[in-house]
Amino acid sequence: MEHEAPGSVFLIESGLVKVYVTAGNGKELILGIYGRGELLCELSAMDRTPRSASGKGRTNGTITEIPGVEFRAFIGRHPAAMQHVLRTVQKRLHRADQARLSYLSDGVRVRVIRTLLDWADHYGRKSITGIEISGFSRRDLAQSIAASEKTVDDVLTALTTEGTLATDKKWFLLRDIDGLRKSTGVDS
Repeated sequence: MEHEAPGSVFLIESGLVKVYVTAGNGKELILGIYGRGELLCELSAMDRTPRSASGKGRTNGTITEIPGVEFRAFIGRHPAAMQHVLRTVQKRLHRADQARLSYLSDGVRVRVIRTLLDWADHYGRKSITGIEISGFSRRDLAQSIAASEKTVDDVLTALTTEGTLATDKKWFLLRDIDGLRKSTGVDS
């Protein structure tokens, strides 16, 4: 959990984990959803500093716990593994930079659509009517883009009225992926 003493590294074998930070007022900001093959808490274990975020399972899955001392020894013996960790950190930092820029330059509508497109790419399932995303709530969406749930609901209602999206409890159907991508400037 956030601010806990450093300890183990966790390797996600299966399932999804939500990684988030909590503000002083109790509101959560989702930093990312991570899945199979991803490491969690690696920086905390490597530099022996308190954890900077919390994690919570989003779906059933399996996680392997690697004691920090063993992880550091392994990294020390295998430079290629350290390069992999550094590439992972680089990707996360780039994603965080892009998110922060988006908070400044993009409206909530664009942030909602881009997040749904990202979820569709990573967790979506093709259906006859579009791409279905299951297991994510409107609250998850709001917490992922640093917006209020009401504002996100307004955007989802507009997209539903336009016919590009359908929603239900913890379910989204993206009916027009190409149209959604074009509306945000994201290439197909």
